[in-house]
Amino acid sequence: MLKGSEVVEHRLEAGRHAWLQVVRGSVELNGTKLGAGDGAAVSDEGMLTLMAEDDSEVILFDLA
Repeated sequence: MLKGSEVVEHRLEAGRHAWLQVVRGSVELNGTKLGAGDGAAVSDEGMLTLMAEDDSEVILFDLA
């Protein structure tokens, strides 16, 4: 759960990947806007910066 305007950072170690699923609300992931129901695959980015545009719920999978 993220409150509106809250910013969270997550570092991906080398060789790891991530999947972000937006359950509700809207967020910006490294400059890309996502809304409820959207998902995003992430590879080759060391730092993920997630900013909630409003109260939001997301699931972040840190994958090998």
